[in-house]
Amino acid sequence: MIEVKNKLQLVPQLILTPQLQLVLKVLQLNVLELNEYLLQEAQSNPFLEIEFNDLVKGGGEASFPKEIGLVDEFNWEEMDFWEIRKISFVYEEPEEEFSLLERGLGTEETLSDHLNWQLSFLELSPLEKEIAQNIIGNLDERGYLRISPKDISEDLRVSIDKVEKVRAIIRRLDPLGVASLNLKECLLAQLEFLGYGKESLPYLLVERHLEELMEGPEALSKKYGYTLTALHEALEVIKALEPYPARNYASTKNIYLEPDLRFYKEEGEWKVEILKERNFKVRLSSLYYKILGQKRALIDGKAKDFLKEKMKLAENLLKALDSRYSTLYKVGQAILHMQKEFLEKGIQFLKPLTLKDLSLVTNLHESTISRVVSHKYVDTPLGIFPLKFFFSTGYQTKGGGTLSATAIKELIKEIIAQEDPQNPLSDSEISKLLYEKHGLKIARRTVTKYREELNIPSIRERKKRK
Repeated sequence: MIEVKNKLQLVPQLILTPQLQLVLKVLQLNVLELNEYLLQEAQSNPFLEIEFNDLVKGGGEASFPKEIGLVDEFNWEEMDFWEIRKISFVYEEPEEEFSLLERGLGTEETLSDHLNWQLSFLELSPLEKEIAQNIIGNLDERGYLRISPKDISEDLRVSIDKVEKVRAIIRRLDPLGVASLNLKECLLAQLEFLGYGKESLPYLLVERHLEELMEGPEALSKKYGYTLTALHEALEVIKALEPYPARNYASTKNIYLEPDLRFYKEEGEWKVEILKERNFKVRLSSLYYKILGQKRALIDGKAKDFLKEKMKLAENLLKALDSRYSTLYKVGQAILHMQKEFLEKGIQFLKPLTLKDLSLVTNLHESTISRVVSHKYVDTPLGIFPLKFFFSTGYQTKGGGTLSATAIKELIKEIIAQEDPQNPLSDSEISKLLYEKHGLKIARRTVTKYREELNIPSIRERKKRK
């Protein structure tokens, strides 16, 4: 048996603590998921307080938490974490209420959609794209690869190394760990991304003792010599990982669209508004602190430790909310700045925009931006759009300008709508018209791909219909 004594400590490196993992989790939730999550957390944490209203007013554009000092009575000298603050987040309802009809029915993004969207920004060879589609097509409902890389290798007649190279790319996409073969591989992929190296205790526990983790820290400490403090810290990290990458994705189903932010024009200037919790506000419970401050002498050690942990979790959650709102606002501002022409002039003025472009403007990592825009919607004067709508690759015109793939699809749709019903256009003829009228050099196969994505029938099928 391999014994690793407590000389193995968490290696000093850039890692994401449980608090930062919470920030990432909250960041990825859309407004409906966030509301449900906050209500669940408030039920299990006495330091969180939910105040229900018919309609909570307050805040406004880019309005973030006010900080109010805690009651003086609550002052435990041994506490070594942040000074606790009472933080409230309130939601300001826009003047025009969203009707059910305005929100409409949408189609929830599938895991396949989300992965393909991210892959569209990567430079992959045709063979790598084919391998990627095979892998994505063989993911189960948990997000694991249901067949072996060897099966894919034999099916496509490529080497296993090439399959594994593409699978490694997909496993680093959002959600982390997707396309893993098992739970261990899934968790290790997340730990690697979070900065936990192979010598770190969370990594070692998952790699060597995954099936024993349920025994608890005391048993692991006796068996392998790790300190209880190190084990508790490592297990907190592991518990925050996602065992099922596809949990937040489902097979296609209809959903009601609830915007997370709003683009609107006021006095000639475009602005961003973050839409927060509806019908309630969440804050730290000052009453509970006061009671604890008055009764602290009656609280035993274990209870005190439990309450300190709950208090820390409550503040970390509110700090995570603060981070979510400020990050979403920053991304919203950048998108609005880059896509003003679309909002003012229409779809053909939608500019090419990639995760990398936005990363350079916002100084946020591409994976963070992917989390921010996933499953989230924005209300605009033109309607409600998924944030991902504003991202697409671009093509250069012969005049030196650029058009996004989304704008080009709209041009293809218009060309087909105006064609002679008795003599519909082939994809080659559409490609030629795009160059002659708009200066766009688009290959026939690209026209075919975009036409199919628009669910427009082929020339043969259109002839039959006419």
